[in-house]
Amino acid sequence: DGDGQREIIVTLSDSKAGAKIVVYSQSGDLIASSSAIGIGYRWRHQIAAAPFGPDGEIEIVDVLTPHIGGVVEFFQVRGDELIIVAQVSGYTSHVIGSRNLDMALAVDVNDDGVVELLLPTQQLDALGAIQRTSEGAQVLWEFPLDGRLNTNIGAIEMPDGNLALAVGLSEGFLRVWMP
Repeated sequence: DGDGQREIIVTLSDSKAGAKIVVYSQSGDLIASSSAIGIGYRWRHQIAAAPFGPDGEIEIVDVLTPHIGGVVEFFQVRGDELIIVAQVSGYTSHVIGSRNLDMALAVDVNDDGVVELLLPTQQLDALGAIQRTSEGAQVLWEFPLDGRLNTNIGAIEMPDGNLALAVGLSEGFLRVWMP
């Protein structure tokens, strides 16, 4: 929230109500909570908190039911609630049973000074870049992988400030994008 104090973001799960995102202060006080999914054994995978908002607002991004539906959700804190302000369907953040839980990045992919979300499509055959807009959220592009993603997304900032990305594909290939 920009107050100089760290916050802790967790996913709390309940066998009847399903998962919700909760934000605590560093001292353990509840700051805000989303609604639970409403169905047991359903998951929200939080990805990042960053200035995704169209005016640079800090928003929390998750993927609702990444294994069976894949809906990217952008949340803003309003009072003691996390409110969904935008959604985009068709994406995932990981595969059920996998230890690869970093298949998404919060990064400025188009060098416009705004943080976007980079993550795979539900079929794991393309990477998509999603940007928040004043109308909601917009898919900027989808880039075919020519294979199926089976690793986390690796990123490194090059000496010139540009970003290099790499992913592993199930066909045994390493796909690298250099600036």
